[in-house]
Amino acid sequence: MTNAHKPQLPVAEKPPLLRTLLLLTLVFGKFGALTFGGGYAIVALMEETIVQKYRWLTSEELLNLITIGESTPGPIAVNTATFIGYRLGGLAGSIVAVTALVFPAWLIIVLISTCYLTLRENVWVAAALNGVRLAAIVLILRACLKMGKKLERTPINLCILTVAFLLAVFTPVSALYIITAALLFGIVQFGILAHKGNPSGEAQ
Repeated sequence: MTNAHKPQLPVAEKPPLLRTLLLLTLVFGKFGALTFGGGYAIVALMEETIVQKYRWLTSEELLNLITIGESTPGPIAVNTATFIGYRLGGLAGSIVAVTALVFPAWLIIVLISTCYLTLRENVWVAAALNGVRLAAIVLILRACLKMGKKLERTPINLCILTVAFLLAVFTPVSALYIITAALLFGIVQFGILAHKGNPSGEAQ
């Protein structure tokens, strides 16, 4: 049995729009204020909050939205916030989610930039930033593991994963080209499966 057949948490019923917008503000505001390490570090928090706590989406839906966010121009965290906000609250939800996500980071950067020149040589500040970088790496690895557990372990998927990893780590090939190639391969693979009488595109 593949991971795709594991039971998913049921999606909760949508609350009224005003309550949804308030929750989006609180949730994505927390993401923006507490997430260090870039867009990928936010994935694990999204899994815990959006899927497990509020049950706005299933794990599969979240993974699909993250994949779309990664495949479109712009920061993955902002793209994913846009899609999730729209999924839950329409255009207003998108605007609220993105604003709540970006504002805390913007405010922190403004505050830090005013005193960075004074504090950049401070050993305590340097040590604190180094600790944050290490924690960010752990969060990113955790997000990769959580996302990887939800992928079907078929030979084709494992082959794509291996090739993409080798190209990204050991060659100067741009991530844009890797994502585009994987996207095109997925379209071709789906077309072949559908042509063979498997319209859903699911692995046998």
